[in-house]
Amino acid sequence: MSAASAQEQPQRSPQQATRPQLVSWLLRQTAPLLWPLALATVLRVIGQLAGIAILVVAMLGVSGQLSLWAALGTMVALALAKAVLRYLEQFSGHFVAFAALARLRDLFFARLEPQAPAATEGAGSGELSERATRDIDRVEVFFAHTAPPAVSAVLVPAIALTWLGASQGAALALAIAPFVVLVVFIVPAIGGKASWRASQQAVAAKGVVAQHVSDSVVGVREVLAFEHGAARLEDMDARSEAGVRSSSLASRISAVRGALVVLLQWGSVLAALVVGSVGVVDGTQTWTQLLVALAVAVGLFVPTRAVESFVTDLNASFASAARLREIMERLPLVTDASAQPRQEAAARTGPNAGPNEGRAHPVALAFEGIDFAYPGGGNAASSKDDDAPARTVLKDICFELRAGEHLTVVGPSGSGKSTIASLALRFWDPDRGSVSVRRGPDGEPEPLPRIPLDELRTRTALVSQRPYLSDGTVGQNVALARPGATDEEIFAALRVAALDEWVREQPKGLDTPVRERGGGLSGGQRQRVAIARAVLAGPELLVLDEATSALDGVTERTVRERLAVWAEGRSILEISHRLDALDDTDRVLVLDAGRVVEVGSPEQLRHAGGPFQQLLER
Repeated sequence: MSAASAQEQPQRSPQQATRPQLVSWLLRQTAPLLWPLALATVLRVIGQLAGIAILVVAMLGVSGQLSLWAALGTMVALALAKAVLRYLEQFSGHFVAFAALARLRDLFFARLEPQAPAATEGAGSGELSERATRDIDRVEVFFAHTAPPAVSAVLVPAIALTWLGASQGAALALAIAPFVVLVVFIVPAIGGKASWRASQQAVAAKGVVAQHVSDSVVGVREVLAFEHGAARLEDMDARSEAGVRSSSLASRISAVRGALVVLLQWGSVLAALVVGSVGVVDGTQTWTQLLVALAVAVGLFVPTRAVESFVTDLNASFASAARLREIMERLPLVTDASAQPRQEAAARTGPNAGPNEGRAHPVALAFEGIDFAYPGGGNAASSKDDDAPARTVLKDICFELRAGEHLTVVGPSGSGKSTIASLALRFWDPDRGSVSVRRGPDGEPEPLPRIPLDELRTRTALVSQRPYLSDGTVGQNVALARPGATDEEIFAALRVAALDEWVREQPKGLDTPVRERGGGLSGGQRQRVAIARAVLAGPELLVLDEATSALDGVTERTVRERLAVWAEGRSILEISHRLDALDDTDRVLVLDAGRVVEVGSPEQLRHAGGPFQQLLER
């Protein structure tokens, strides 16, 4: 698929699924785990039949049909069997539930990863975390508390009433059956649509609140500095109110259903008592038959009541499953390549290798006629923005970056500089045109869609203005690029970033702790850790996006000098606002309003009277 055609298929969330569709989707995702669920269902059915049998045996003992010791012995044996069956049922059901949750988490991240960063830029981290944690946890209800109760609520009454009708009289079974049908099939459907909508709204509101809390925690210093705490709390209360209203509605509907279930279950006991009493009076029934019928009616309380009990929680589970499905079934904007084998690409480099043949400095990166607009205003992660007007960022961008060359892109804010970096790393695909990189030291440029993403990531590295550092140590954050690197290799990378001396001075050295998001380090130290990480990766193309913006002048010059030595033979694409620190740059590309307006060496452009000189004089 060409880049243009790929971009013509915007990233859209799947259509809102119905509950039957969600059931099918959940079962497909966890198909290998379903046999223990079937076992749990069988064990539950047998266990609940044993519970009814205990009551029946008790009635037979009371009526004298069984001796006292026979009734007691049978009841003890049935109770022990029921306890074992209950344990095995719970073990099997929860084994499936927790294994399914682990599988869903793996699938969630596996499906989210190809969508990043297009799907995650602009998306709320708190809201995504809510989906990855709480929403997946809520799905546990479907696996552990839905299939076995639902099946047993149908099979147990069917088996028990069939036996009752065959052994004690059809009239008794028919007296109880209508109440069972109402409890199992009719009552749970009362307020079904309203309860489903309320559950969806409540779960969505929880995601909104989670994002609000996450934003408040991340921006706590700004909130406190501007005395905005009370306003943030009021805002959170307002956002929570919608979820509270929805949860209250679902609870009220559940309460009404619960009351009806209790009424109907005792109604079944009363119906059996009336029919049985009439039969005893007219001689068609015996007291034993009446007592057995009452035992069966009471024994059916447990399996039939379970349906209403899990319906409300099941709606919340389905609402969470719908939010997971929205992410997991969304097609990524950037799809991986089914590229030709590397040896085949290498075989093309020969006498007829193409535009790089015979050149001392072959092309390492090429932009050819690039047009690009962020879909939905730049937020691909939100389905609500799918129909928003696109924001054009780049128009007819053409340039080449030679092997071993340092090219810096400059321009006013909003001119599209960082977008060029994103396209070079194939975080996005262009609407029109082609981005190519050299594939191998002797290869020719190849369009990015033809290169597998894993291979592309090993050939390129990015250092952004605000790099992410994880909770761990300095050494672990640098070694993220190459987990098997030795301490010497890590220190060599840190030296390029002018951070090795500081690390050696720390009591714990490479084990110096780093908190989440780089806490404990200054902004400049975080950037230098990220630079060392990129250096350790050893890329052929290094992309620097305002990578030294937090460094002081002396440190920045040191880092740039060492990077220049390290980068011999490698290519650097830099995005910068620092026009006074471009002496080590081979060429400068000036952007304005998404177009290339000037290209040349820094020395040429400083006195050319063009856009670059105008930027310098601002």
